[in-house]
Amino acid sequence: MKVAQHITAGKLTGSYLSSWNNELTLNFGEDQVKLTVPEDELRDLLERIEERIQSIDDERQEKAAEAANRAEEAEEVDA
Repeated sequence: MKVAQHITAGKLTGSYLSSWNNELTLNFGEDQVKLTVPEDELRDLLERIEERIQSIDDERQEKAAEAANRAEEAEEVDA
């Protein structure tokens, strides 16, 4: 029998990764979740986090470029 549990913990307020046993601690205010993560899973998690951060950066860069283009077009209309 497989048992699963979904936890909605709120805002992540801190984290710690032990350097000697790969124990990951996630803090949510006074609540805490601890888990041991094997090296291959840590590497996979790192890859997915890097991909997500890159997509966030790309979206922000695209929005900033669009805003700059709109501002430039508005200046040309006013001129």
